[in-house]
Amino acid sequence: MDNAPLNVFADLRVETDIGREILVSADAEVVTVTLPSLWVGRPMLQQLSNRQRRAELLEHVHGGLKRADLVIEFRIAHRVIALIGPQSRPNLLTRLLGFGPIELKIVPILLSLFKR
Repeated sequence: MDNAPLNVFADLRVETDIGREILVSADAEVVTVTLPSLWVGRPMLQQLSNRQRRAELLEHVHGGLKRADLVIEFRIAHRVIALIGPQSRPNLLTRLLGFGPIELKIVPILLSLFKR
């Protein structure tokens, strides 16, 4: 199947069950998910605790992003902490944690852990 590049434009605010706001925006081929803190994503990660299911889901998402030529970046404040898309480069931390095609940004993640 050939790639079908998409241009996506969006501006969305999602409120978590504890009242924290997650921003989702898109500008052409980059979808940005901005989290208020690293801890907001914890409930989602708990739902993906099964390593095999998580790997299968992320590979499926990655395949769709490659076909659509889209990138999803996850941010905390102005820091990109993770990417998934056609050019994402998984690293040692990614493999150790079982996040397949996601490129985790180690330094920004560490800085976000200690940010108030």
